[in-house]
Amino acid sequence: MSADETTAPIDMTRTTAPEVPIFREYVERSLAAVAREPDLAGTMLRHRFHGSARDKQVAANWLGRRLGAVPNPARLLMTGGTQNTLMILFSHLAPQGTAIATEKLTYAAIGQLATLGRISVLPVDIDEDGLREDSLEAVCKAHKVGAVYINPTGHNPTTSIMSIERRRRVADVARKYTVPIIEDDVHGHITEDAPPPLASIAPDLTWYLMSVSKCMGIGLRTAYLIAPSEDGLADLLRPIPSVSSWFVPGLSAAVITHLIESGAACEIAGQISSEIAARQDIAQQMLGHLGLMRTHRSSLHVWIDLPPPWTIEAFIQAAAGKSVTLRHPRVFATSGTDIKGHIRASLIAPSTHEGLRRGLRVIADLLAGRA
Repeated sequence: MSADETTAPIDMTRTTAPEVPIFREYVERSLAAVAREPDLAGTMLRHRFHGSARDKQVAANWLGRRLGAVPNPARLLMTGGTQNTLMILFSHLAPQGTAIATEKLTYAAIGQLATLGRISVLPVDIDEDGLREDSLEAVCKAHKVGAVYINPTGHNPTTSIMSIERRRRVADVARKYTVPIIEDDVHGHITEDAPPPLASIAPDLTWYLMSVSKCMGIGLRTAYLIAPSEDGLADLLRPIPSVSSWFVPGLSAAVITHLIESGAACEIAGQISSEIAARQDIAQQMLGHLGLMRTHRSSLHVWIDLPPPWTIEAFIQAAAGKSVTLRHPRVFATSGTDIKGHIRASLIAPSTHEGLRRGLRVIADLLAGRA
């Protein structure tokens, strides 16, 4: 290892899929296969819209592994990613006068997307099992809730995995108040022993989102949306037939469909899961003995309880002074939610295991008062 590699700043902010050995080979094969297809010009020169019939059937078969049953492809769209899909869903499900409910700590983009759409966000309390159904019920009683956004499997940022019992109770509350569920299952394909999605418990209420950003690669810019019904999907699409910003890129759709059909997608996701587990082992070695880390074996990050007298700002500044970059957790907080003593540290952002060890060593020393 060069001197530069041992002194370069360590970024511990981003949680994208780690690079794994087979990724390049399989993507090159898929690109070559797409290039040989008779309608390559059509793939590149025309809209793919929300996926071809083949794309949707292949995707339905693949998602069926997670959902427990193959969904009807007529309820499924390929889209250009989670965020633009959420913008469309928010505007459709939460018209003026209603709001989106979500975990009080949630995916960082939710607040930004709601601001762009001028949509209110209502915080719902969470615990070690994720979103609390009693808090959701209180929010539904007090407000006009258009939909509830939930990240139940590998919650960002707390890493919690909602139990099957809690999922059923949350679904019961949503059904009682006729509130649609937007389920973000981005970690579903890389989480060991993940409970069934809410979409398999309450398919009539749930808009199911699965992005390939964690199980393949964020640069593919693709997600899947499964609607509660064909009619519901038609209602979503009717007013925006030409809004192309959320259409799936044709090349990405063709590559991903080939990756799934060839079995490469499952192999890539398997290697990603193994790499995450290896990095979790390093985190346990470096931080586990301090008793301040919340995580699970399939999480791309750890959620750290800062001990007194550390404040978030002081800890981030101290880490930066030792060339480790951390993100302020305020980005995950809904309006009015105060975070006083937690930090999210990505285990994936460092490109190497040695880089990860360097970053975690700095964090461990700061937590233990050795620096």
